[in-house]
Amino acid sequence: MSFVSTLNEYCVLLDCSSKDLAERSGISPSTLSRYRSGRRTPSYDGESVRKLASGIVAIARERNIDQIGDEEEVATELKMGLNHGSESFSRRLDALMRTLKISNVEMARQVAVDPSYLSRIRNGRRSPADPQGLAARCAEYIVQHRQDRELLGDALAVIGGSDAGHPKTDQELQELIARWLLEK
Repeated sequence: MSFVSTLNEYCVLLDCSSKDLAERSGISPSTLSRYRSGRRTPSYDGESVRKLASGIVAIARERNIDQIGDEEEVATELKMGLNHGSESFSRRLDALMRTLKISNVEMARQVAVDPSYLSRIRNGRRSPADPQGLAARCAEYIVQHRQDRELLGDALAVIGGSDAGHPKTDQELQELIARWLLEK
């Protein structure tokens, strides 16, 4: 289950609002709103997961809800959600960028994200807030701005494009790359 689903499930189980959880966890309401909508995810080893777990457990205790474990259990479950599906995205994006010799700074600039954010995604320490959008933008950049057909052939080899047949148009190639990045 994803981080967003896990967090929202806790809120439903606790029958608590984002405001309640924000106050109890010490996380700003706007940040919590972005977490709950999936527009942002906390870093795996950051303070936010611990704060959320603490807030969830505190509300459960106040409301006498026994189904929720201790802070460590809740934090572990939230962290499992952060890893849900992101490892393969991270590995694939990294492999594709290495094969095509695209630097982190170059790709980040072209897809309008911070280079450190992209670096954390590539090394698996962060999940993309919008995986579909990032995959689409990366695929578009690769196809539109990397006209070296030999390198694109290498990219097809990396993603297994030969198994799916060679795409006929740039749009088909973009869709193939984006789908491959998002595979679970």
